[in-house]
Amino acid sequence: MPGAALKKTLPPQSDPDPTRAKLISAAGEVFAESGFQSATVREICQRAGANVAAVNYHFRDKLGLYTEVLRESISANQGAIVQEAVTTAKTPEEALRHFIAGILRRMYGDDRPGWNFRIMAHEMAQPTPALGHVINEVLRPRYDQLRGIIGEILHLSTDHPTTRLCAHSVIGQAVHYVHGYPVIAILWPDLKLNQLKDRELVANHISDFTLRNLRALARQSKRKEKSK
Repeated sequence: MPGAALKKTLPPQSDPDPTRAKLISAAGEVFAESGFQSATVREICQRAGANVAAVNYHFRDKLGLYTEVLRESISANQGAIVQEAVTTAKTPEEALRHFIAGILRRMYGDDRPGWNFRIMAHEMAQPTPALGHVINEVLRPRYDQLRGIIGEILHLSTDHPTTRLCAHSVIGQAVHYVHGYPVIAILWPDLKLNQLKDRELVANHISDFTLRNLRALARQSKRKEKSK
């Protein structure tokens, strides 16, 4: 069963063997072009200049390799950047600004592989067993962190529906500039998110827009409490 293979997938690690890195790079290109189902281990290994047995050695199977590629496509190795920025913030409002800026910086960083957006497009169209695994491992901690920040601003619990809705609104705004970029590039060709000034423009807008609404919701919640 494919789900069982996920549990056996090796965790992210610094492997001195360059073959592993070559396989991930080549697999990213092939999976981005063909999707998980149509991609073949043979083609990946040909591009990587590796033996087919190397996939079994490093990742156990194609799904294990794909899981590592998917993890790479959402920058699992850069989560510390956001974590560090948020933990140094003096207020939840400042933490939210750092969090949003960190998302965009991570998405458009110079070390971001060129195939990452296409990988995610395939995954959204045809989800694989790897998606839930990577979400729980990589995205859920960030999601929980975002809910914690927003909950502080709203004076609500992290599990409150309003807290969750606001967290998803923040995510939705950021994702729009990531996965909607091919459309944005046509509608607004002057916006270059690979440039720092434009990333800061977007990050500040999302932060300002969100904080205004969060403060309004917090005031509204206080009025309701007083009227009881």
